[in-house]
Amino acid sequence: MELLIALISIVVFAFIIYSTYAAKNAKHAQKVKAYELKERHMTKSMDMLRSEISLTEQEIIKTKSHFEELNDASD
Repeated sequence: MELLIALISIVVFAFIIYSTYAAKNAKHAQKVKAYELKERHMTKSMDMLRSEISLTEQEIIKTKSHFEELNDASD
C-alpha cells in the first residue's frame, strides 16, 4: 500500500515538473515568435519609410531643378 502511494506521488511529482517545463518552453516560444513578428513589422515599416524619404528626395531634386530652369529662363 505504501509502495502504491509512493509510486502515485512520484507520478504526480513528475507530471508537475513536466507541466512546469512545458509551460516555460511554450512561453519562451511565444516570446520568440512575438519578437520575430515585431522585427518583421519594424523592417517593413522602415522599408516603407525609406521609400517615402527617397520619393521626397526625388521630388525635392525635381522641384529644385525646375526652379533653376525658371531662374535661368528669366536671366
